Amino acid sequence: MTNILIIGAGSKSKNNPSIKGIGTCLVELLAKKDDVSILFTYNQSKKEAEELKNSLLSENNDRKIETVKFNSINYKDEWRNLDLKLQEFGTPNIFIYNAGVRFYKENLTNLEKEKTMKVNYLCPTYLIEKIGQKMAKEHKKGKMIFTSSIWAGKHHPFLEEYCMSKGLLNKYIDDHKDYWIKKGIKISIASPDVAITPMTEERVEYYENLVKEGKRKKLFSAKEIAESIVKLYY
Repeated sequence: MTNILIIGAGSKSKNNPSIKGIGTCLVELLAKKDDVSILFTYNQSKKEAEELKNSLLSENNDRKIETVKFNSINYKDEWRNLDLKLQEFGTPNIFIYNAGVRFYKENLTNLEKEKTMKVNYLCPTYLIEKIGQKMAKEHKKGKMIFTSSIWAGKHHPFLEEYCMSKGLLNKYIDDHKDYWIKKGIKISIASPDVAITPMTEERVEYYENLVKEGKRKKLFSAKEIAESIVKLYY
């Protein structure tokens, strides 16, 4: 049995339910695999997360699919609850961190800058250590995968803080790959270009104009990004 933990899933657009988050699409795709158990977290999307879980269980009643709330901003306090859940669920063989935050503003407040850094960099690096050590202690050969849409911020005047936080995450993972390989754990970062998700839907017109100007090749759906991640890293 492969235990999969996904941080940041369950979201879908309130205006257009066909627009889903990458994490949601990952859960849907991975639930179709044989011999998997999935634990995914949500923050503000409890209703959507429960609907996703119940829908998947109705289609795959032999699967173990569970949810738990996790707020990446308060990651140290939230870890206690997540750790308790993992003791019940089981240490993951595959850990995917998909949570992220960005603010479309020219001048971010200090609080917004702090939230960006916590969710996009401090929380994932904290969880690398916590979950990685749990994997290593149990001698599990596993994978840790992080989505870092740093390319989605290129050519955009208001995403400097977002790109900086994701860039730091990229560097951290590059610097620690060899350490975790020696423990039997592969750590990778997936850096997709712009995908249409609940996080980006309000800026779709802006990105479509970039495509017309030749600055981007295309806009991807969240499902396309999720399919690429599963194909490359699962």
